[in-house]
Amino acid sequence: MTPKVLILSFWNPVKDNPQQGIFIQDQAAAVCSYRKDILFVRVNVLPSGSLFIKKEITESDFFGNKSITINISSLLWKFLFVNPWFLARTVLKILTTAFPGIKPEIIHSNVIFPCGLVGYLLSKKTGSRLIISEHWSKAVKFLRNPVLGNFALKVYNRNEQLICVSGFLAEKLRTATGHKNVIVIPNIVDTEIFSFSPKTKRGKYDFTCIASWKAPKRLDLIIEGLSACAADSELFFTLNVIGNGPQTDTFKACKTPGNLTINWLGYLDKKDIAGILHRTDFFLHASDTETFSIVTAEALSTGTPAIVSATGALPELVHNKNGILAENSVSSWSEKICEIINRSFDNEVIARENRERFSASAAGSSINEAYNKVLADIAKSR
Repeated sequence: MTPKVLILSFWNPVKDNPQQGIFIQDQAAAVCSYRKDILFVRVNVLPSGSLFIKKEITESDFFGNKSITINISSLLWKFLFVNPWFLARTVLKILTTAFPGIKPEIIHSNVIFPCGLVGYLLSKKTGSRLIISEHWSKAVKFLRNPVLGNFALKVYNRNEQLICVSGFLAEKLRTATGHKNVIVIPNIVDTEIFSFSPKTKRGKYDFTCIASWKAPKRLDLIIEGLSACAADSELFFTLNVIGNGPQTDTFKACKTPGNLTINWLGYLDKKDIAGILHRTDFFLHASDTETFSIVTAEALSTGTPAIVSATGALPELVHNKNGILAENSVSSWSEKICEIINRSFDNEVIARENRERFSASAAGSSINEAYNKVLADIAKSR
């Protein structure tokens, strides 16, 4: 099979970060249900103890299509990661060995750096048209990079379609790049796992938060806001903190009121997370900025109301009927937590709204439609 579409990703789940880029994998899987002419190429640039550059290539089936995983490891891995020309040469050599004469009609890159730059350089050799999906909160800032910023701007505008995961990110990139064809396709929620389950009243309130706990996430606002609310209440509260990161190390030693219990759960897989959300009364997500927030969409898909920061794309997910927006201050978070426990929500309606909005079929169909528009234009030009 000679692939018509090459999906390229440099954000992929790896041993040390099993959640990295999982949303890219989900979107690739979703579009694979619509077509069988896709090659999904996953590139991982990894640290090792040797200056020697080691390459490991594995092939596998991927939802009725093919996938190639390329692991590049070296002591100089950081230098290699920021060198799109080296990466493009390496990827092209491996692909032409596996698929002699490979010339996909579309290269679909995910995230401008380094993936979008590599995809563009590959297209110069293969004559492919370009589509880019942007998930990166620092994409606009990267356009000001003194070395690669102008190159990135050129690459964005060489793409036929610029797909963004939220209206917030789409508007920022439309303004920064001047691109005329920016569309929004949200990330996917596995609604088989993150399904509706009725909430059971237990005489206490369970809260859950999930993240890789480093900036721009704000675990401080969640813990300090919940502690302040608990200190003024005779009710009992439990906070489940899912995920790892430097912020968890900081707050594990913090003192909390006697009626607040914090469970430090570390990394959990999706099924375990869904099980906890089914037993959770309210979901909390505090961040200085978000381009989407898959964990919030997953929580809402279980019917769990949410308090989130009024920043980035979060106001696109949360509204008066499924939660509350908070300003990024301890006083606001405390006030909103105390407010939400006194409100009633229709959990089943919350789940149904988000199940339809973030389904794999909706995202797969939209991405396939983007491919078909480019393929039709190619056919016209021949």
